[in-house]
Amino acid sequence: MAWVDLNESVPDLNENVPESSQYRLITDGQEVIVNPPSVGMCFTTGHEFFEFCQLYAFKEGFEMFIKSNKLKKEYKEKGVSKSGVGKYEAKPHMMELIRLKCKKGGVKKGVGSNVTGCKMNIYGVSRDGLFTILTCDLQHNHPLNPDCSRLMVNYRCIDGTTFKRAMINDMGGVSISKNFGTHLIEKGGYENITFNNRDLRNAINVERRSSRFSAADAAGLDAYFKAQRDLHPEFYSSIQVDDDGVFTNAFWSDARSRGTCKYFGDVITFDTTFACNRYRIPFAPFIGVNHHGKSIIFAAALISHENTPSFVWVFEEFLKCMGKAPLGILTDQDKAICRAIELVFPGVRHRLCLWHMLQNASKNLGSLSDWKKIDTLIRTAIHDLIDPDEFDEAWCHVMDEYGLRGPGWMKDAYDNRRQWAPAYNRGKFWAGMSSTQRSEGIDFLKLT
Repeated sequence: MAWVDLNESVPDLNENVPESSQYRLITDGQEVIVNPPSVGMCFTTGHEFFEFCQLYAFKEGFEMFIKSNKLKKEYKEKGVSKSGVGKYEAKPHMMELIRLKCKKGGVKKGVGSNVTGCKMNIYGVSRDGLFTILTCDLQHNHPLNPDCSRLMVNYRCIDGTTFKRAMINDMGGVSISKNFGTHLIEKGGYENITFNNRDLRNAINVERRSSRFSAADAAGLDAYFKAQRDLHPEFYSSIQVDDDGVFTNAFWSDARSRGTCKYFGDVITFDTTFACNRYRIPFAPFIGVNHHGKSIIFAAALISHENTPSFVWVFEEFLKCMGKAPLGILTDQDKAICRAIELVFPGVRHRLCLWHMLQNASKNLGSLSDWKKIDTLIRTAIHDLIDPDEFDEAWCHVMDEYGLRGPGWMKDAYDNRRQWAPAYNRGKFWAGMSSTQRSEGIDFLKLT
């Protein structure tokens, strides 16, 4: 890591700096001692500035995030944006300025929140070919935990050698829990490991999914789609493959589905809860309701990875296929889907499916001894209360009565109630829709 001190003409910056606060970096095989971030410190790129600050945060025992930044003009002209994905995703080296803040900065929103209003921040800008720190406040208003840094979200990772051994164990039939236990013993305990059981499970599941595919799978599916297009010219299909030609995502819609979408596609749902037996990848249909109140399928997709780039690709194919965006869309509470909708369907009314919300309530609260009573009260608030104030009062009553005010599903659902609660969406969701569109949407919401 290269950095330059603009204050070379002043006394040595290492003077009066405790040795315990300095950092030893290995650069070109040599050990270099550097100070914590300070005003006047410079780096060759924004990427090096970002990496150095992350190193500092790791050693001190806290996490930082990018509070604000500004793209360089040259990258804006190439289509890069803060909301872009893939090759159009903004990176630190593309920035003209970056402001980093402690993750515990901000406004405390409720009981149990980790936010403390910490003012720690580092502000750097690109000047004269170097990235310079202009302002720097390293003071925190909360304890730091350097011994726990390795398990903080920003720093958790699985090295390549460990992951290869984990995959060998997995192919040998070793369960993920035992697999993790093996590495735990091998590393000498929790204090020497940089990932947890869930990290290993997620990494193995991703590898399992990708390793089941071959280039022949994509070619076979493409041949099938081509045969369908030869029979029905209005059949629409698209396949996405990686650099090795291995299948990643697919989208298709036949002539009948495309035709019905023109009439009944104003309000749709996108559901990823289905999975194919062999490959275990989500089958995601776009579903609506016709004038008989029956569910109809407009299109479908196979998605190898449930992340924002995959969903962006699927939604973009839906737009190409149907020629228009829906007026309203319902999904489950998946952050990747929500992000993709913001990027591809800006301005489209997005709401969360009640069925999924109630399923989540059961998963998160079902173990409580009073779950049956809680379930009855939740359903009453959702289905029977029209006025938002009455809904708020009923929901808060459940939280107070059963001690659910703290962090958890009840509080999160309440904070996001405008996204799913009927009491908040009656009238608002349908604004701008015709009477026919509203009728179709209401029937659809009843079914979902």
